[in-house]
Amino acid sequence: MQKTAAMKRAGAVMGVTIAVLCVLLVAFSYYHATRATISPYGELSLWDTIVMNSDIIMGLVFLAACSVPFFLKFERRKPRAREMVPLAVMAALGVVGRTVFQLIPLPNFKPVSAIVIITAIAFGPEAGFMTGALTAFVSNFIFGQGPWTPWQMFCWGMIGFVAGRLQKSGFLGREKPRRHFASPVWDRICPANTSRGDMLHYARGISDRASFRLCMFGLLSGFGYGWIMNLYYIIGYINPITWQSVAAAYVSSFFFDLSHGVCTFLVLWALGTPWIKKLNRVKVKFGLDITA
Repeated sequence: MQKTAAMKRAGAVMGVTIAVLCVLLVAFSYYHATRATISPYGELSLWDTIVMNSDIIMGLVFLAACSVPFFLKFERRKPRAREMVPLAVMAALGVVGRTVFQLIPLPNFKPVSAIVIITAIAFGPEAGFMTGALTAFVSNFIFGQGPWTPWQMFCWGMIGFVAGRLQKSGFLGREKPRRHFASPVWDRICPANTSRGDMLHYARGISDRASFRLCMFGLLSGFGYGWIMNLYYIIGYINPITWQSVAAAYVSSFFFDLSHGVCTFLVLWALGTPWIKKLNRVKVKFGLDITA
């Protein structure tokens, strides 16, 4: 009973946190679009220094806000260091994956969303939100901090949060994937040792590897990420804002969003199920109470 009440409080705080972050995102983008230019000559005042580092400051504010609902789940006890290690490792893998996949000559073809989704499924929505935000903030020390950082933190955080909620509702799949294309009819239509039989074998391998809903959620998350990031571009750089300019922004981002979604789909299909199983084994082996 006490545990359920703590989870409800954490959920309520999570909702308030998301609403506050949305307001901060819009206000921060408007501020960047209208702020006065700092003169490069003369001595910088304290306010000038704050303005120049506002991106990092806002990122830290976002990171602090994202961690509040997660730590509230622990009720009165303090989380142990070993309960933080898996999230730090997953965030580090997200940073490495984003950096390494930069070598692939496809726009936005990066596995960060897949890693955040896997974390959320294994450790819960609040952990997924915090991992996504942390990954965006840390990786931008490599790719460059800017007014886009809080938006990326929010986008990847929301992907993790939604994935965690869907997993709790049972929407994203089962513990043991069901075998698809198992009817004898398929064997008659696509007999073995033929090209059709090879296609059937491949289709069975794909469908048995991971939940199709999980992979499709990964594909759609690429578009969700891109659509929210388009708002950052529209608010900060389009003046005046018209229906035509908004439509042009979303149409022009289609290939970027598709590339992001396809990468997420493939990573979840290839690694999702075994990776989630490994993380669940880690929770059991070390007695982690992250999803409490």
